Amino acid sequence: MSQYLLLLHHAPNYNMDLPREKMMEMTRRYISWSDGLRQKGKLVGGEKLVNGGVRHVRNKDGKPVASDGPYAEAKDVIGGYFVIEARDTAEAEAIAADCPHLALAPTNWAEIRPIEDMAQVRAAAAAG
Repeated sequence: MSQYLLLLHHAPNYNMDLPREKMMEMTRRYISWSDGLRQKGKLVGGEKLVNGGVRHVRNKDGKPVASDGPYAEAKDVIGGYFVIEARDTAEAEAIAADCPHLALAPTNWAEIRPIEDMAQVRAAAAAG
């Protein structure tokens, strides 16, 4: 079984104006979906990310510099993530396709990133 990072992309502030009842319905859909994955042994973890307070750290002239972000001109932001377990990329795609995030807004999308098993990398590095 391999692990994948499922990054949930959306337009900046796409749900900021939702009435409380709609926001709670959306939250229930995510909870139901993630509970189903957990029961199947497919969910490792995940969280919603806080709107705002984002900081970028980059090197400038050899020194780390922090700045605000994402910027108003950003086309999309990451609003949350899940770490899932799947046999292969096809199963990871099927899990992502069932995520309620995709149905909540036509501009929402999910990114699937395989996670490298660092225990294997460490073992290989130690073996020389």
